[in-house]
Amino acid sequence: MVKAFGTAGVRGVFNSTQTPEQVYRLAETIAFASGRGRYGVGWDGRKTSALLAKTVLAAISAAGSDANVFGLVPTPVLAYGTRSRSCVAGFAVTASHNPPEFSGVKVFNRDGMELPKSDEERIERAMAVEVMKARGTFGELVPDEGVIDDYVGAVTSRYPRVAQPLRIAVDCASGPGGLVTPLVMKALGHQVVPVNAQVSWRFPARPPEPTATSLVDFAAMVPPLGVDFGFAHDGDADRLVMVDAMGNVVPDSILTVLALRGLGVADGTAVISENSSNAVADEAEKLGLKVLRSRVGKTFAVLAGEGGVFAAEPSKVVDPKWGLWEDGINASALIATLLSSDPGLLGSVTREVKWKYRQMNLRVPVRMDFLAAEAKEAFKRLGISEERTLDGLKLVLEDGSWVMFRPSGTEPITRLYCESRDVQGLDMLVQLGTQCVQSSRDSRVTV
Repeated sequence: MVKAFGTAGVRGVFNSTQTPEQVYRLAETIAFASGRGRYGVGWDGRKTSALLAKTVLAAISAAGSDANVFGLVPTPVLAYGTRSRSCVAGFAVTASHNPPEFSGVKVFNRDGMELPKSDEERIERAMAVEVMKARGTFGELVPDEGVIDDYVGAVTSRYPRVAQPLRIAVDCASGPGGLVTPLVMKALGHQVVPVNAQVSWRFPARPPEPTATSLVDFAAMVPPLGVDFGFAHDGDADRLVMVDAMGNVVPDSILTVLALRGLGVADGTAVISENSSNAVADEAEKLGLKVLRSRVGKTFAVLAGEGGVFAAEPSKVVDPKWGLWEDGINASALIATLLSSDPGLLGSVTREVKWKYRQMNLRVPVRMDFLAAEAKEAFKRLGISEERTLDGLKLVLEDGSWVMFRPSGTEPITRLYCESRDVQGLDMLVQLGTQCVQSSRDSRVTV
């Protein structure tokens, strides 16, 4: 069977591990397998995305279907437009948080949800069969320039205009989030300081993934700007990271706890990714929610299947009352509304959360069988209470701390996640985990 999909859609280095021909074949297969109808297509600010979007549109038209051309939009807007325009499916042509040389496509169903694993496998099976033929009549490509205004109106209608406006810096990562998030914040009554809001395929200010390292310059800007806090997106605005007024990058677990409190849910199921902090699970259980763990990149599918009330992974939040997609823009509106009514809440939640969490992105491809054996031996002396293989390898230690190894599904790196109740313990887990990754390098792969 053809293996096309990674963690979230299909991605690769443009004209190397991902070509226009491959993207055309994917879009063609989806258009034939899903049937005639209307499709939605939008793209991020990469030059390759504009090219591949035309490739996707050509495949849809050749299959005899029409397409709403949303243009340059954040991925959450594409998901919203797919649902609100009653599209059969939607294509977000984006490489999201990956480096500039990457290209990619995320595919959404009629509900605005990225495809679950079963649908991805069905499409991969269809791609292996050469039976498709042109329809004979081409579909129509219709510009849909109103989708951003419709999205802004819909998302802001969910929240009251604030009585106590906040001053918020928004780092848009030189992506299309700059076209939307500042508008949403202003519509809710906040004062906004846009940063890196010019869309650029070069990502001149910082890499598109919002990490503590990539946000150093933005974090340093926050205190002099005199803002209450800062928000930061990735390249397509489905992620959200916070920086407090003192210029500290806020742990993802605290942002997720704030989102949980802002939603006010007190019954049902919360789905969190396997790499999410224990602090998120603790908060959900304290609110009376049942907690389920999921693979990274598939929390929304488990949420839909369970009829849950909330889903999250680090820097991503899904609010099913809004939509079944990861939406950093809606999350920013939710958290800003919450903090405007209780400005001290960010500080109090930060003090409450005792777990110390760190993610490392190691540019080292590994053999997971070698890594698993190495890690089990290395961490045995610390007391392993549980081994989990839901997503990569997660070793839970007797004191509740844990380490997780997971090959990235979008680029040739290995992700290391560690959590402990104290900084010293965290440093030890990171050091030991890094050594395990380095000694398990797959010599067959060059980076």
